[in-house]
Amino acid sequence: MKKLLTAATLAAALPQAASALPLVDLYAGGYYWDQSYSGNLKDSGQEVDIDRDLNVDKTGNNVFYAAFEHAVPVIPNIKIKSSAIQASGKNGQVSSSFELGGQSFPVALNDVKTDADFSHTDLTLYWSPPLPIVTLDFGVTARQFDGYVKMSSAIAGEKLEEDFNVVIPMAYAKVGADIPLTGLSVGGDMNLFAIGGSGVKDFDLNLTYVLPIIPLLDVGLSAGYRSFSLDLDPDDYGGDEDDLKASAAVAGPYFGLSLHL
Repeated sequence: MKKLLTAATLAAALPQAASALPLVDLYAGGYYWDQSYSGNLKDSGQEVDIDRDLNVDKTGNNVFYAAFEHAVPVIPNIKIKSSAIQASGKNGQVSSSFELGGQSFPVALNDVKTDADFSHTDLTLYWSPPLPIVTLDFGVTARQFDGYVKMSSAIAGEKLEEDFNVVIPMAYAKVGADIPLTGLSVGGDMNLFAIGGSGVKDFDLNLTYVLPIIPLLDVGLSAGYRSFSLDLDPDDYGGDEDDLKASAAVAGPYFGLSLHL
C-alpha cells in the first residue's frame, strides 16, 4: 500500500512541478529487481563460494530513482538512484579456518549463517546533447555504499563482520532510442570504476512502453536486465589486511514503473 501511495503522490506532484518550471524534464520511477548472487569471499588462506558454500538465496529488492533535466547546456542534469542489494544464506560451510574483519572461525564449520548488504545510493551529474529520437548521456557518478558482510556460527559461537562503507567515483553513460509510432523505447546505461584488479561494473538494458492514458505525463511500464559486479582487493587502494576481499556479482531481470513529465 505504501508503494502505491508513493507512486500516486509522485504522479500528482509532477504536473504541478513542471508547470512551475518550464523547459524542465522530471523523471521518477522504481522497479523490483529479481537478484541472483555469485562469486566469492576471500581471506589470506581460502575463499568461499557465495552460492555453493554459503547457500546465499536468490531474492528480490527494490530500486528507486528520480532525475531532473533542464535546457542549460553547461550545467549538468541530476539523477539520484537508490538500489537495495540484501541477501542471506543458511547452513553454509567453510572447509577450514576463515577470517573476516579481523575475526575468524578457528575450524571447519557447516552451520554458517551469512547476511550480506551491498546496497548503495548514486548521485549522478550528467549532460544530454539535444538529439532527436536518440538519447546520449554522459557524466560521473558518486556511489555511496553502506553495507556489510556478516557470518555467524552457533557451533563455534563466533560472529564475524566486515562493514563496507565507502564512496566510489564512477564513469556514467546512457544510450537510448524511441521507436516511432509504437510508444516503445529501448535503452541501456552503465557505471564503471576500476583501479588495479578492483572495480565496480553496473550494466542495465531495458525496454519501456508508454501508456497513452494521461496527457502531459508519460507513464511507462519497464522491463529490463541489470548486472552488477564488485571486485575488491585492499592492496589496490591502500587498504589493510582486515578489509573486505570479495568478487561478487548480482544479476537478474526487473519490472517497474516510470514517470516522465
